[in-house]
Amino acid sequence: MNNELLHHLEQRINDAVEEIGSLRKRISELEMQNYELSEEKAEIQSTLDQTKEQQSNWESSLSQMLNRLNQMDDKQ
Repeated sequence: MNNELLHHLEQRINDAVEEIGSLRKRISELEMQNYELSEEKAEIQSTLDQTKEQQSNWESSLSQMLNRLNQMDDKQ
């Protein structure tokens, strides 16, 4: 009986060790995926910031042109 119990416990320990190894591997995969997504997010955020700045510059340029046109109309 003791041998059977020991064998059963040994099997459960081996299963648990295998599960822990599997979970560690999955954690590593998820950490890598998280890192890649963080990098991608940073690139997208940078592109978005550049686009916003460009839009702001265009709006400013258009506003200046409209002001000049209005000034020219006022002079006529």
